[in-house]
Amino acid sequence: MTSDNPPLLSVQLVHTLRGHTSDVNAVIFSPTHSTSPLLASCSSDKTIRLWNLNDQSSTTLTRHTYQVHCLAFSPILNDTNDSKIKNMASVSTDGTCLLWDLTTISVLKEYKHDSGSPIRVCQFSSDGILLATAGDDELINLWDITASSSRPVKTLSGHSASIVALRFFSNHLISGSFYGDLKVWVVNSSFIGPVHFEREAHDLGVTCLDIVSPSSTESQHHHHHPPHLIASGGNDNHVKIWHCTSSSKHHLTLVRTLKKHICAVMCVSFGIKHYLASGSGDKTIIIWNYDTGHFIHQFDAHTRYVTCCSFSLDGHYLASGSNDRVVNIWKINYNDNENENDETNHKKSKKQQFQLHSIDQWTNEMVQQWLEQFHIKTKLNLTGNDLLSKSDNEILELFNNNEQLLNELSSLRHKHFIKQISLKKTNENSTLDENNKESIPNEFLCPITHELMNDPVCASDGYTYERKAIEEWLTKQKTSPLMNLSIKGTQLYSNKVLKMLIDKYVQQS
Repeated sequence: MTSDNPPLLSVQLVHTLRGHTSDVNAVIFSPTHSTSPLLASCSSDKTIRLWNLNDQSSTTLTRHTYQVHCLAFSPILNDTNDSKIKNMASVSTDGTCLLWDLTTISVLKEYKHDSGSPIRVCQFSSDGILLATAGDDELINLWDITASSSRPVKTLSGHSASIVALRFFSNHLISGSFYGDLKVWVVNSSFIGPVHFEREAHDLGVTCLDIVSPSSTESQHHHHHPPHLIASGGNDNHVKIWHCTSSSKHHLTLVRTLKKHICAVMCVSFGIKHYLASGSGDKTIIIWNYDTGHFIHQFDAHTRYVTCCSFSLDGHYLASGSNDRVVNIWKINYNDNENENDETNHKKSKKQQFQLHSIDQWTNEMVQQWLEQFHIKTKLNLTGNDLLSKSDNEILELFNNNEQLLNELSSLRHKHFIKQISLKKTNENSTLDENNKESIPNEFLCPITHELMNDPVCASDGYTYERKAIEEWLTKQKTSPLMNLSIKGTQLYSNKVLKMLIDKYVQQS
């Protein structure tokens, strides 16, 4: 049965960002109302990339020595208070959490758990002072980033498996683990155990969490402790919506379960208008109405697992990452009949349409929006390519000798042609690299380093690793990198058959 009602939203792919050479593990927009938010992504290729969405260029950060699992932006702005985020945190299998200064693109501090175990997740408190980290040692460490000490101000214990999801809300934390449980913690209490937990939140393990604060309307109805909404995803293919209050009872109440994915749910992200996005191993993203539980839209997002997704603050863009090594940026087009609660944000999002596209992709509407900056209204049907092809004299004649407009257009032209030259070089190089990388059989790559093995060895968990990588791993913890189970013996055996196959492959390449 078909409905006569128009769809509530549509989704359009506007950018595909290439550069990572392995799985994309996290992607996040900076939480500001800037017309050009910063986008950050991290990968198993050990790098972090900061993307400029105006020209799709990126800055690569390379301090981690193993795969990077998670990124978090601080809500603290830089000293000029120009809506640019000051700090970012990143965590890795190498057991470190790095605190980055985004104004200088440098590392301010390095944090490590006493166990030296891989760190899987990080998150800032709402005031940007506390940074929480958690991982394979089943502990949550809280760090005061303003303190000179490199010791945690508090360590929370109570999980019995790797912690892979973490969110602050109010004066609380909620965390999820591979065991399948969710736990709630009080941050400013001397008590280090959980104050509430759901033992079987997701069968086979929790994979992701996101949280949305109560709206002003909800605050009016719940005068003292309005509930926070929490979304969790798991290996049971389900998305679950929970209520949690910050009252003394700390109850976590299941509101509804969303079922449509056919593989594990690997990421969730709250947007605007009661919408929630979830990405899955089924290679799709689903957008739900979390308030009603209704399924809104499902689309094929990547050629492999969707490992991460994130809405921009205004909700008009959704970024996603995957094992296919690319980051996709999706434009969310909402039905015009829907009421926009915040007209200012709506105007900003309209302006953002041309800000987030290179000039050669500008439509007539985007050109009109750009001209509005110069208080120019015209009935000419001009596209971005039209602006690129016209001479300076033609531009001046069209727009009443507006020198400011011409100067801005000259800058855009320069960026465009620099981008074209850069893309040509990058494509030539990446085509060679990608062809080489794509042709390597997965079994020839070390599960820890994601690089071609030179000295493959078998561990007691039955898997093969690069000798140096697994030896270094076992000096820090006695668990399987793949199974997260205890490794009984540390003796390693050369995988001579695989070594012979790799050598033969290298000779033929």
